[in-house]
Amino acid sequence: MSPMRPEIPQVWTVRDIITWGKEFFTNKGIDEARRNIELMVCAVLGTKRIELYTDHDRPLSKHELAELKAMVQRRVAREPLQYILGRADFYGHAYTVTPAVLIPRPETELIVERVSRLCASNPEHAYSCLDVGTGSGCIPISAILHTSNSRWTAIDVSPEALDVARLNASGLAVAERCAFAECDFLMQLPTGGPWEIVTMNPPYVAEQLMHELDPELSEYEPLQALTDHGDGLTFYRRMAEFCRNIVAPGGFVFLEIGHGQMMDVENIFQQKGHLTTTIADLAGIPRLVIVEVAR
Repeated sequence: MSPMRPEIPQVWTVRDIITWGKEFFTNKGIDEARRNIELMVCAVLGTKRIELYTDHDRPLSKHELAELKAMVQRRVAREPLQYILGRADFYGHAYTVTPAVLIPRPETELIVERVSRLCASNPEHAYSCLDVGTGSGCIPISAILHTSNSRWTAIDVSPEALDVARLNASGLAVAERCAFAECDFLMQLPTGGPWEIVTMNPPYVAEQLMHELDPELSEYEPLQALTDHGDGLTFYRRMAEFCRNIVAPGGFVFLEIGHGQMMDVENIFQQKGHLTTTIADLAGIPRLVIVEVAR
């Protein structure tokens, strides 16, 4: 009787994992399958994406494979990749994100771009700014990182979101230029104004459209950051009603809007006597309404 051969464990290299993961995620209907598995491997190994190609024969340990398996299972359950990794990239910087905050998105960068352009137009002036519903703090923090003449107050109804925002402000070394405060904008007005620049990326998904969202949004991201449980225009009406109370005369409000909301949002502010300008994103979709508050 021949002796039993010892079990030889299969060795998984970086290349093996990426090849398998790309096919696995594709079959599960996960968008950007290769990017997902590559970023997970980077997180597990503590490496950069470029190093995956220069070190593709590196074997993964049992511990690393177990950690990666847990990540894959979460992603297949449609949990957003950013929550799994605990970070999201926005306007050139990495932000900590948790399920307490909306994941920053490229379209929101348009607000930062336009605010930065306004501040650069008058570099000698110190702008006082307010961000309503700050979430991760990505708008004010990014604006601070790209301007030298803006100071911010950032408010949110969620204390958990404010904890994340403060963490990001500290991590990106801008805490001295941004104050955070808990405030329910629909119930009370923020104190400390008026401000010359106000930004807001409100919950603008209408209740009746929530069922159309991908599971990553509807099942994982904070509901109060997605919808007003109405027609999606509640926060714009509130801002239009009280912007003269919080915005300095001749100041500006920068508002992200949802698809198809341009006419409604413009009308809401124009009926209050304010001038509006709408900016489209790179795909040609109206994404930003800039309101000039009447003097």
